[in-house]
Amino acid sequence: MNKNRAEKPNSTGEAREKRGFFSFLNRHPILESALIALVLNFVMEIISRRSLLSAVSFTFHSPHFFLAGWAVIFLTLSIAPLFPKKIFIYCLFGLLWLSMAITNAVLVVVRTAPFEAVDFSIIRTGLGIITIYLKVWQIILISLVILAAIAGIVVLLFKVRSQKVMFRRALIGIGLSALISCGLIVPLNLLGYYPYAFSNLTESYDRYGFTYCFTCSIFDRGVNRPEGYSEKSIHELTETIDRETPVKADSTPNLIILQLESFFDVGRLSDVTFSENPIPYFTELKENYSSGLLTVPTIGAGTANTEFELVTGMSHNDFGTGEYPYKSFLQRESCESVAYLLGELGYKAHAIHNYSATFYARNVAYASLGFDTFTPMEYMNGLEYNPLGWAKDKILTEKILDALHSTDGRDVILTISVQGHGKYIAAEDPRITAQSDALDPDTLDSLVYYVNQLNEMDDFLRELTAALAYDEFGEEVMIVMYGDHLPSMALSESDFSEGNMYQTDYVIWTNRPAERVTRNVAAYQLSAYALSFAGISRGTILRLHQSELAAGSDDYGDKLRLLEYDLINGRKYAYGKKDRYEIKDLAMGVKEITLSSVAPLGEKTFIVSGSDFTEWSVVYLNGKKCTTTYVSPTHLRVSGRELNPGDRVTVAQLSVDRVRLGSTRELVYRAEDAPPPKSFGEKYGWKVALAGVGVLGLLELSVVLVRRKKKKNGK
Repeated sequence: MNKNRAEKPNSTGEAREKRGFFSFLNRHPILESALIALVLNFVMEIISRRSLLSAVSFTFHSPHFFLAGWAVIFLTLSIAPLFPKKIFIYCLFGLLWLSMAITNAVLVVVRTAPFEAVDFSIIRTGLGIITIYLKVWQIILISLVILAAIAGIVVLLFKVRSQKVMFRRALIGIGLSALISCGLIVPLNLLGYYPYAFSNLTESYDRYGFTYCFTCSIFDRGVNRPEGYSEKSIHELTETIDRETPVKADSTPNLIILQLESFFDVGRLSDVTFSENPIPYFTELKENYSSGLLTVPTIGAGTANTEFELVTGMSHNDFGTGEYPYKSFLQRESCESVAYLLGELGYKAHAIHNYSATFYARNVAYASLGFDTFTPMEYMNGLEYNPLGWAKDKILTEKILDALHSTDGRDVILTISVQGHGKYIAAEDPRITAQSDALDPDTLDSLVYYVNQLNEMDDFLRELTAALAYDEFGEEVMIVMYGDHLPSMALSESDFSEGNMYQTDYVIWTNRPAERVTRNVAAYQLSAYALSFAGISRGTILRLHQSELAAGSDDYGDKLRLLEYDLINGRKYAYGKKDRYEIKDLAMGVKEITLSSVAPLGEKTFIVSGSDFTEWSVVYLNGKKCTTTYVSPTHLRVSGRELNPGDRVTVAQLSVDRVRLGSTRELVYRAEDAPPPKSFGEKYGWKVALAGVGVLGLLELSVVLVRRKKKKNGK
């Protein structure tokens, strides 16, 4: 008895000793948050780099960047001690951070671009293409993991014991973490030890760490104020730029800016041979028209940012980390662009894209860039799709011609293709094959699929230029065609015999004789460079490029940033301290979708008639969406709804992610439009007749049976 009593305190002491470290951390929330943040940051680096050794190397070779990431996580975790169930808060925030690191690791593999804060803004439209990048079982597995994580968090919320909150220590911890974060990052950022702008995101995430770079992508927006920015410096700069060259409207060509998805000359690849040239026509164009290598701001993804550079002449590298201007300032304000500048010469500006209108918020951004119309896939009929489900580019020839024929004057048309988009798969029975000892089998399979898509895009270019030949079309046309970025596959600098990973190819085609020049340019210079051949010089950014491309200076980049800041984040001194351009009232499609009539078709079914309906046309009855079946460009069928006199009917175009893009005028179904009420005979006659036939049949059967019974009994 005494022996047992003597052993019990020792057992308790051992238990306390085991719990001592955690008890110590529990009593010191500042140290607890800091230590959890340290471990979490290291685990996140392992996940995002997909390598333990790489994470260790980063931690010891770049400790200041590792500590910057730790400081950010420490700041987010420091609020946990303010809650009675702080363990739950730690787990919740830890799960969020780990989820982002996992997402980053996946995206780097899938699209060769890391996870950025802006990706949250395109989740809705991104869900529409998730089946292209992931298999069904992968989507199911991810969904189950997410549901399990949510369930685990909910269970944890109820299972974790509440603890006494030490408010004083918790508040000190929050203040200390904020002081460490700001004191560590801000001064070193100002001194240049921590960069705030990244030209190569993938390399930057590896060099500076996931946490630091992702945090920069949250707060870094717009163009940072350049040194020496003032009204005087802007006036001095604009005065040095060549004056606008007067241009007669009838001497300028129609301009088509044609952005080809993931397009580049695969002949630049070393140690790869193809069964035939996948892009024979583009090769011919390069040999006969002005062309060169095009430096773009992205690899494998970020189409909208290359597009932004072409349209505005601004360098995306001068903007925030991973920023998409289409999703940031262009959502609320206008920006000088080729569309606005040519609009001053009487051009009508059109945009065409054989994918959804809402992807990268183009349906809003194009209005801020001065476009008059936008024709996305939701306003197209006759689309054909490749094995991955991307619309083929050959539809664009028809849509470009529609835009050109929609006006009597000149047009500028921004056309964004999509056929060459990844994810790239192994092609079935490919017409063009490839061989390489340098590429691994999976990459070679992806390349074979990709070049066969390029071959079809090359056919599209041939058809388009044939349709716009001067003898055929009758007006001068210039096409600036280029690739937006390299495809998202496992290629490296060593795989290229010419150019680098940030260079695609461009050609300036004209349907009239023109001088041929070979020159490498950046995407933000290309529009200005092309328009110089047509003698067009307007605006501020455009004229700066033309001046610098002709002469050149050591401070070219500084001048460009000065103007970019003034027009985007500054006082607009170049415009006399006011906005020069108004956001356009963007019309969807160059052909108006019309609603002409509605008519009942049986019970709870009716037909809607009109013009230019598409698969994305949806009927609304009295403001409520109806189950709509696309029949043809002139007819839609609605089922499950009764049509009554006085009902209001409209047809709306819904995007892939169910955003309402536009609608027809409202049509009221009138009493005189309805068919006259049916008489009793018309309404029920066939039922009465059918019932009568049934009764007579039963009577006849009864008579036959009775006669047989009597005959049998008589025998």
